[in-house]
Amino acid sequence: MRSIIAVLFFTISSLVVSQTLDDYIKIALENNPELKSYKIQVDILEKRIKQASTPSDPMLMLGVANLPTNLSFTMDMMTMKEIGITQMIMFPVKYSLMGKMAQKDYEIAKGIYELKELELISDVKMLYFEIYYMTKAVEITKRSIDLLRDFVKITSTRFATGQGIQQDVLKAQVELSKMTDELIRMERERKDLITKFNALLYRKPLDSVYVPEELKFVEFTLTYDEIEKMALENNPMLIAMNKMVEKDRFMSELAKKELIPDFELKFSYGQRSAIEPTGVKAHDMLSFSIGFNLPIFFGRKQKLKIEETAIAVNQSEMKLLAVKNEISKMIQGSLNEIEEKVKLIDLYKNGLIPQATQNLNTGLVGYQVGKIDFMTLVDNFMSLYKYQIQYEKVFSEYHAKLAEIEKLIGRRIF
Repeated sequence: MRSIIAVLFFTISSLVVSQTLDDYIKIALENNPELKSYKIQVDILEKRIKQASTPSDPMLMLGVANLPTNLSFTMDMMTMKEIGITQMIMFPVKYSLMGKMAQKDYEIAKGIYELKELELISDVKMLYFEIYYMTKAVEITKRSIDLLRDFVKITSTRFATGQGIQQDVLKAQVELSKMTDELIRMERERKDLITKFNALLYRKPLDSVYVPEELKFVEFTLTYDEIEKMALENNPMLIAMNKMVEKDRFMSELAKKELIPDFELKFSYGQRSAIEPTGVKAHDMLSFSIGFNLPIFFGRKQKLKIEETAIAVNQSEMKLLAVKNEISKMIQGSLNEIEEKVKLIDLYKNGLIPQATQNLNTGLVGYQVGKIDFMTLVDNFMSLYKYQIQYEKVFSEYHAKLAEIEKLIGRRIF
């Protein structure tokens, strides 16, 4: 029995540990309540498309006409029991335009939903890389603390044998305390990041988040022109704003069509019970009428509405151009940062970190034989520590920038 439980526990643990970034993204897309609310809005607006292009319901009329005060239905020839129907009808092109506007509302909401989906994926990725960086920083700091403890032992031994000075011991202890304080801060920050990350996934704040020991470096080779082309074609915000321009144009067309009158059709049937002087029952009556509105306030209403919607079209077009311009600026800015971080990653990985490691190893040997002082050794140690931390930070920021590029171009690249 115990062996079975152990196997089950190991299996469950393996499943938790094996979660990848794609797994977390999938969980977020399935569970995030804010994203779900945008999807519901899309579904709501889809239901409104047919409603907008459908005429209003007819009105059924039931009544009595010309009833004498003695309530007799046979005394007066004009007394009738009436049933009728009334229908408001607009010119067909108006229904078409209203349906097209509702369709654009749906497409705008769909574009915003897709934008929020991309933003959620980007946020998950950026927080994931921050957690990765902070996890690596904690590991590096713990290793550095262990190494500092060795320094404390070395300086204490040298001081005890008369080869060192007490100031070296105190300096090592101070550096150890400072780094321990830094570790506490990092661990708290890592917990805060995990809480934010789990909120995106709609999970409990302290649910564990697995990051691998090493992340694979993602190569990025897209040029500015390629990225801009993809952004103009796929960016959900641009798509939504294009749909807004189209909707405003339909609205402008509808404003012009308001000069065409709307019609009200009425038809009724009147049943008479009175008897004519000839002794024959009075014939039942049919009534039909048509009414329409007269745009007599054209100068104060329809004309201003036409001008208003024309201005709205121009406004939405200018907003679209402004967003395109902003996206172009953001693309170039992101590319500049990506280029910078690629150079820094190479510099830290292949230059500064190997050099600092060699300096520390050489310095440690030199200190033990009395060729260099302790301050030089500590400087070498802190240089290596800072370079290692900075490398992981830049590595994380590079991949976070790729996630931002994905949000701009409207598609995933890793």
